[in-house]
Amino acid sequence: MRVTNATVRAVNGQTARRASASEGGAVFSAAGVWPLLALLADGAGGPAREELADAVGLPADEAAGAARELLGAMGATRGLDSALGLWTKRTLELRERWEAGLPAEAHGVLTGNAEADKTALDAWAVKRTGGLIERMPVRLYDDTEMVVASALALRTRWLMPFRERYWMPESGPWCGRELQGLRRDSTLLDGSVWRTHPRGTSPS
Repeated sequence: MRVTNATVRAVNGQTARRASASEGGAVFSAAGVWPLLALLADGAGGPAREELADAVGLPADEAAGAARELLGAMGATRGLDSALGLWTKRTLELRERWEAGLPAEAHGVLTGNAEADKTALDAWAVKRTGGLIERMPVRLYDDTEMVVASALALRTRWLMPFRERYWMPESGPWCGRELQGLRRDSTLLDGSVWRTHPRGTSPS
């Protein structure tokens, strides 16, 4: 499934806003939380709808379609597992039209037994990340009415694996220090990219 330029700009915009508000270094991608916020924007009303639309960077009535578009594209990407989950108590009624627009198997039920619900959410995290995340990082209570979550798990494999080595930089903040690093040798230069950062330069 193809992702439109509008959706790409919205996701990148949220990443940029979050990065600019972070002090010091930050490594993250809005691709995980953006579809969740977009779906919530579509189902919200009043001031919450406006705030979520502003966070998403798209009109609320366009957000759900864009979220499904992005989730579909990520789901078709080899090596990438993406998941979105919503759990609600049975007493919390959802709008049928909005619930029908959620991804398949995204909606679960909270029983009101915090221990049992936590076990179920932990199992979801394990299953949807291939075991990379073993526990859902949320505290549940017997009166918890709703939980929302998203997860991304990416597995990559280098054509030419890296090998560990020790090296001593000749310049920069680590000049003269023996450091442990990674190295690989290859004659295929098309896949080599150098990324610069105020604290150093690294290949990727």
